[in-house]
Amino acid sequence: MTMAKQKKLVENGYKKYVEYDENIVNEFREKLYSIIPEEYFQETYTKRTPNVIKVATIRTTTGYLINRSTEPDEVISTTIGNKDVVVIPSRKLKSREKLTGLVLCRKFKVIHPEVEYNFIDKQEHLANPNSLVFGDSVTKTNEAVALPSRVIYEWAYSIRDKDEITEELTHNALSEDGTMWDKNEGSQRQSLYGIQYIKPGVYFPHFLTFYDITPEGFIHALISHLKTTRYGAQSNVMDANMKNEIIAIALDTFEPPVSSYLISKEFEGEVNFENVKEFVKNKLRENSSILIENEKLEELLKLIDEYLKDEEKLKQLYLKHLNDCINYLVECKIIKKEDVIKKLLEEMGV
Repeated sequence: MTMAKQKKLVENGYKKYVEYDENIVNEFREKLYSIIPEEYFQETYTKRTPNVIKVATIRTTTGYLINRSTEPDEVISTTIGNKDVVVIPSRKLKSREKLTGLVLCRKFKVIHPEVEYNFIDKQEHLANPNSLVFGDSVTKTNEAVALPSRVIYEWAYSIRDKDEITEELTHNALSEDGTMWDKNEGSQRQSLYGIQYIKPGVYFPHFLTFYDITPEGFIHALISHLKTTRYGAQSNVMDANMKNEIIAIALDTFEPPVSSYLISKEFEGEVNFENVKEFVKNKLRENSSILIENEKLEELLKLIDEYLKDEEKLKQLYLKHLNDCINYLVECKIIKKEDVIKKLLEEMGV
């Protein structure tokens, strides 16, 4: 960060509540800005800017996935043209990645220890990277306040027909001793039930859209996305069942009108990873000012990997992000007293 920018931040009331290594943060930002221009990011969380970052990803099932809603034994599906496709609601994707983000914040001690997933009972506990990026609200009535999400998830649609990519498996309800024998009746139990699974090897093109994100917030969301591998119901007894691969990043003043639904609707030809990838990239290329792909995209993925392998450097980015979160809550008058900040940081162990 230049001296002029630092001076402007201070003039606008920005304070350094948390100690972090500014050299590491500046080095990271310079590397990121060489891939994605600086104007697509916010310096700190302040007023809304017009620029949008749209990340294209392909979610590939790597194990059986249970995706259900009102029907306990059927996957969620809808009709597009002459085919019925499987649909994964955005909340089922976002919730898992938000949980991964929560674990990351706990790892680096940038979240209050009392915060649990979707359970925050004090306004000041919103001062954490996960709540600022994914959105959150205070659950206690007299403390009610909410933060909007800065990463927009959409529904994910399969390309192939439901009948091609799902399979129904029959399960049995075992007795306490692990058998089908009913000792009260003296006979075999008949409690069998079927569940419809999404098979391995199914592609779901998907998009994450960022408005008003800082560099550190952007990386937090991408790490949470790339490192989440379990989705759907009964994930605690299933294999890791999804791999997320970023294939391109579109940049524009406004959000490019490309969605998972449109990809599913318009895609023609053999369904394989490379064909889907090129189709998505072509659609983004037609509808955005800049497309980050190939070597530039590889630079970004290597940058993420570099910081994942150096936990001390990554921690400095999270501490900087925490400081931005506190400043934002002060600016919004959610936190009004400095002694609240002092107590918060003491309880977090920062």
